[in-house]
Amino acid sequence: MKIIHVYDGHERVFPGQGSSPYIVYNIAKYTAEKGHDVTVLERRWEGLEYREEIEGIKFERIDLHFCSHTSREDLPQDLIKSPTGLLRLILDRTEFALKSLRYLKKNNFDAILVHLPFAAFILVTLSRKLRKKMIYGEFIGETKIRLKLGNAKDIPLLFKLFSPDLYLLKRVRKAVMQNEGVLLELVASAKIDPEKATAISLGVDTSVFNPNIDAGNIKGKYGLKDKTIVLFVSTIIPRKGVEYLVRAANIVVNQMGCKDVLFLLKGRVPEKEYLKIIQTLIEDYKLRDNVILMLEYIPYEDVKKLYIASDIYVLPSLEEPCPTSLLEPLACGKALVGTNVGGIVTMIKNGWNGFLVEPANEEQLAEKIKYLLDHPEKWGEMGRNSRKFAVEEFDWNKIAERYLEVYKEVMR
Repeated sequence: MKIIHVYDGHERVFPGQGSSPYIVYNIAKYTAEKGHDVTVLERRWEGLEYREEIEGIKFERIDLHFCSHTSREDLPQDLIKSPTGLLRLILDRTEFALKSLRYLKKNNFDAILVHLPFAAFILVTLSRKLRKKMIYGEFIGETKIRLKLGNAKDIPLLFKLFSPDLYLLKRVRKAVMQNEGVLLELVASAKIDPEKATAISLGVDTSVFNPNIDAGNIKGKYGLKDKTIVLFVSTIIPRKGVEYLVRAANIVVNQMGCKDVLFLLKGRVPEKEYLKIIQTLIEDYKLRDNVILMLEYIPYEDVKKLYIASDIYVLPSLEEPCPTSLLEPLACGKALVGTNVGGIVTMIKNGWNGFLVEPANEEQLAEKIKYLLDHPEKWGEMGRNSRKFAVEEFDWNKIAERYLEVYKEVMR
């Protein structure tokens, strides 16, 4: 099969460039490994060739003129803050769409995967012919807001008036959602044809993330005390529920008396005001010795070692389509605590490899963390179950097989 991924985001499709490009890269890579012809169409980044092959993936790159040629600069969330930035974003994505359209008309593919709504909106509007081969893989977060599935008061006026994602879902040949829950809501509330949509989880490289990684002196390198470590690794934003984890830490440390536990929160902070809220909570609860914010960049290899050095992994998100930040500790064999939302429920079997709690409930969160702290024998048992689950259900090879079934359906 000939498959192309069309990616108009402002990140290079390559590991280490963000979650969406990492996902696209792995779907492409593992499909190519199975003997298929796979291309990624993206903008030409500074210093890169127009054509290149990496790990079996063919890259075709387009020159654009309205935004930076440096990956992870001029991100949409930054551009939309000013009228000139918004105009540049619109012109940039329109130019990408029109040049992509010319490329797709000249080159025949069996399946066309689009992953962002910007250029894809223009493509499905201008070419009915391409719609027959087009698959929309939805990976960019804030899913319920963008699909108008959240509470009405939480949905911005722009999305209430028009949802580019819903526009695409009703026109492409097939849509791939990250979890079954969102898919069922779409079918029920947005009248999406269930035959046109499917749910496929994201994956994890279980050879890269595994329990046999040597953590070395990672605790000493980052000045972590010899305490039991409860780890959180993700972007520190309201949707991730970080404030509830700090509130749970207060209950565990100051009310339940667990002084020998360290809550390590690792992640970047795009919203400075939210960081102030977290820092204030830490100060007010007198948790400076028990809660550490690790905000600086650390190497990819060190993140893997932190998974191994930790004892319990927690993801307290309020909404979560399919978290790669949970798949990695799952593959590393960790006992998990997560909220009963979105894709988290597909990765944690309550009582088997971790615990599920209700979102925004620091009391439940604290209760399950305290239980694991009091029963360290559960760490190994639940960790082994996590590892087994990751290998059997979430390895990228398994995920690629599921995508191949979608490609075959589009070809019929």
